Amino acid sequence: NQSNEGKLTTSLCEDVYSFSSVQLRTIRERLSKKSDALILAVCIILSHMRSKQVHARNNFLEDLETCCAASNDFTRMSEKCEDMIAELMDQCEFSEDMVATIDATSNELMAVYSSDAVYSARSVHIYVFDPIEEEIGVRLFEEQWEAELVDNDLALSLVRTLEDFHEDLEQYMDNFMVVKSVMSLMSATTIFYAKCLLQRAEMHRSNKKPYFGDVRTALDRMTGDIRVMRDYFDGLVPTMPSLKKNIEKDFEILTTIHELMSIAAGFSVSEAEDFILVLQKRVRDVGITKHIAGDLWHLVQPTEERYVWELVESMEEQLVAIAPVDDALALEVNDRSYVKGLRLDEMAVKLYVKSRRNRPVKATAVESIVNNWRTNWGGGDEVAAEEE
Repeated sequence: NQSNEGKLTTSLCEDVYSFSSVQLRTIRERLSKKSDALILAVCIILSHMRSKQVHARNNFLEDLETCCAASNDFTRMSEKCEDMIAELMDQCEFSEDMVATIDATSNELMAVYSSDAVYSARSVHIYVFDPIEEEIGVRLFEEQWEAELVDNDLALSLVRTLEDFHEDLEQYMDNFMVVKSVMSLMSATTIFYAKCLLQRAEMHRSNKKPYFGDVRTALDRMTGDIRVMRDYFDGLVPTMPSLKKNIEKDFEILTTIHELMSIAAGFSVSEAEDFILVLQKRVRDVGITKHIAGDLWHLVQPTEERYVWELVESMEEQLVAIAPVDDALALEVNDRSYVKGLRLDEMAVKLYVKSRRNRPVKATAVESIVNNWRTNWGGGDEVAAEEE
């Protein structure tokens, strides 16, 4: 369904509450309005609704339109729950203890609906980047990108695609949820760009020649790409001020990668150690830091790849002290509100567990790192599946 303003919804909210209203009305007809049993029965209904929502949420998220509709539906369902409980309280006479009980139960249900509304809005990045992967991802960092697309054409095409989807989002959802979607899209943009680059390192088989025909040209092209993408999100800040604090954080990934490649190629006087520290702060995993740094050297200065592995290894104590492994990682990635595809470490792990590139280190060292990732990333079921 689409409202006059263009907002997408389904009949989910009406269907769920039509059924629960019948249950509630039946219970109220049989019990006193002062009865503790009435409260307990209502709490059972609310708990059952929460359980159903927890198990069914992802069934409603099939494409961009259904994500937007689900976000709107879940928001309406949270509001409807609040109205239903307020009406019940007005018409009945409960003890303070029973009021506290139903408040706690209803708040749990509303929290799930509200969290799922945000989750649905943030999940649109998956469907926005499907066509971008197909049309742009396969061309980024290829010979034509380096030699011919001097105006950063692919980055401009990516931004135009984001603009088109942004118009749809503004039509389909309320402003608050559009901001959540855009924040997700910004993170997805930087992760997508970094992933395409690291995929080229996987493809590059020479241990002597750089991947790029002209490394300086490639680095200049990257600078332009990053500027085009960042300018787009900077341009949204006047209407979405909350974006501002995340822009620097998200684009730091790409500027750090670019600076490390410049150092590797001998074009920057910066110290590699400084930017390896920045990378470690982002991924908080020395194994991932080694792999990414090694890949960046492999792209522009492959003969020095072993050097950077050994450099990161020599810094391990310092890296762990400054940015230790995130003990809450397993809890976070297994939490139902966690939106996949928006973290550099997650993306890197998925790439590296199925990597077949020979690195200038002992295979046992790499195997140990991969096994560690499987432990940290929720038992490794998902990354194992990716590997297969």
